[in-house]
Formats: sequence, C-alpha cells, structure tokens
Amino acid sequence: MSESSDHRLAAALSKMTALHKGAEGIAEVVAVGAPAVPALRDILFEREPSGLFQVRCRAAEALGRLGAFDVLEEFLRKPRHGDAVERLGDDVAISAAARAIARQKDNKTFELLCELARTHPLGGLIAALASFRRPEAIPILIGALNEDEVRQTAELALLSFGPDARPFLLDALDRFKFENELSESLLRKYRSMLLLLGETKLDSDDIARLRPFMANPDLQISLLTCGVALRSGSERDRSEAREQLGCLRERVPWLERLQIDQYLGSAND
Repeated sequence: MSESSDHRLAAALSKMTALHKGAEGIAEVVAVGAPAVPALRDILFEREPSGLFQVRCRAAEALGRLGAFDVLEEFLRKPRHGDAVERLGDDVAISAAARAIARQKDNKTFELLCELARTHPLGGLIAALASFRRPEAIPILIGALNEDEVRQTAELALLSFGPDARPFLLDALDRFKFENELSESLLRKYRSMLLLLGETKLDSDDIARLRPFMANPDLQISLLTCGVALRSGSERDRSEAREQLGCLRERVPWLERLQIDQYLGSAND
C-alpha cells in the first residue's frame, strides 16, 4: 500500500478500536478494502484474557463485509484456550464471526455452522444457522433448547421456520414420553417445544400424539398441552382438555389458576 493508504487504514483501525466510535470505524475500515484484511485478522485472532470482546466483534463484522470468509472460517475452527473469563469473551467473538460468515450462503458454510452449533451452541451460531432456512438445521435448533442461555434465540429461530418445524418438534416430544428423571433444564426444553407447537396449525393426528401430556406430572407441561388442545383439537380433545383443566384448577396456586382461566376463556370466545 502507498503511504497515504497506510495512513488511511491506520486512522480507520484507530477509530474502529476506539471505545465510543467503533461502529463508525467499521465502515471506514471496510472502505479501505482488501488491504485491511491482514490487520483485521490480527485483531480477531488476538487473545484477550480480560474477556473484552467488542473490538474483535467489530473485526469479525468488517471481515464479513469484505468477504474474507476464509479468515472467519479459520477463526471459527481454531481451538479454544484460556480460563473461563477469556472463553466467555471468545464465545461472543465466535457468535459475531458466525453471523459474519453467514453472509456466504453456501453448503460449506452451512455444514461448518451445523458442526459448531451441535457441540457448542451459542446465540450467534443459532441465528446464523437459522438464516439459511434449511430444514436440516431444525433438529440442531431443537437441541439448542437444552441450553438456558440460548433457549430464547433457538425458539425465535424455530418460529421462523413456521410449519416446517412441526414434524421435528412432534418427533422430539415423542421421545420425551420415554425419558425418566428429567432435569429442570430439560423440562424447560419440552415446555418450549409445546409453546412453539401452540403457534402452529395442528391436525387431529398431531393432537393425538400430544394427548398423553395432558396428564403429565409437570404442571406447566400439562397446562400447555391442554392449551394446545383447546386451540387446535377436535371437540373431543377440547372436552378432555377442559375436564383436565377443571381438575387442575382445584389444586394449583393462584397464578396457574389465572392461566387456566385464560385458557378456558379463550376457548369460549
């Protein structure tokens, strides 16, 4: 690069790495073009024991805008080191790199994101994977519901698939029928799946698969299943759900009684 180009890049990087002007600096670095890639790579790969991540996330975004997907892939495949604080910062940088590399909608990138999300689901990985709109990602997104930290992101990702997610969610719930000694985290996962199914159109066969959950020992699973049956079930399903809710109402805390009343009120509208 010429001296003026060097100066322009240095000024842009200085702005990008500044605490308060980082967003402006990203655009200026990208405007420099390909000559900025080596410096951005150095920033992204630099270890940060303090756990700070903002500058590395900006570098990942700039690399994505510049189409430096090989650098992002190299970073995503890099082994992780350091203590818990450093790894926490790394996770945020990984999420940023995943979102950036997802600009490249090819099979190689999709497979990489699938591989990473299976073993270490992070919010950015989940969002990047969902952006491909490929049904093969749905089981991985359902698996991410196990993790409290990314459950909400995974729920939104699954909702974005609409009815395509329905058979996968039903299959996962079928497996739930044979599980014992569920942790609270796993129970939250299955509640999430029922909430998601409540947002889709179900037929009588679907409701039949869910019917055993109306009497589940977990109160919320029972309530959610009854709510789904009231919204989408046959008259028999709705009658069974109303009966179950009536029984539950006599022995649950006041907050759950309000939830039951809301279900029953909606069913009568």
